[in-house]
Amino acid sequence: MSLFWTPMSMDAVFAGQLKETPALREVRAGDVTMLCSIAENGMGRIERLISPRPEDYLNPEWQPGQYVPLYPDEP
Repeated sequence: MSLFWTPMSMDAVFAGQLKETPALREVRAGDVTMLCSIAENGMGRIERLISPRPEDYLNPEWQPGQYVPLYPDEP
């Protein structure tokens, strides 16, 4: 248990802490896994890239903030 003493209001101290995080979906493209937030038109915004290969992080198509299809392997 911790005590936190401050003259600030609880709203000011914890502002932004209780924001809902966007739902993330795991998307695979070959050997690369991406965590994407759901956007419009079946697209996802890359939030995080997960890959064991360093060269995947240098691919500009897979940089965080880029948009990819949420279902790339489906016809």
